[in-house]
Amino acid sequence: MADGGMVGLEIEERDEVVIARLTGELDIAEATFTGEAIAAAVSTARLGLVVDCSKLEFIDSSGIAMLFSLARRLASRRQSMRVAADPEGPVARVLEIVEFERAAPVVAEPEAAITDIQSPPA
Repeated sequence: MADGGMVGLEIEERDEVVIARLTGELDIAEATFTGEAIAAAVSTARLGLVVDCSKLEFIDSSGIAMLFSLARRLASRRQSMRVAADPEGPVARVLEIVEFERAAPVVAEPEAAITDIQSPPA
């Protein structure tokens, strides 16, 4: 695919939570590199990761696999992960179809996801 999708990745850290904001299209051309970049940004000292997909326009099976892989990696280190996706958007529908909730919670708002990780239920 000559003109594959372009994904934008912005990493931010806030109070021990890493936020990875994805924009554009996450497909096979970008998924491996993007997943490695996100994983590298989450040190074991952090509480967890929020993958913000609220501005992501497209995700394919390789992008979904990347999210499952991140969820497994963080779970194995006892770190939390949340995915933020617009409930009306294409990403949330795909996550629902593949039952991503079994791997990590999907929430509508990135800010709610960050708060979730910072204040786990007692």
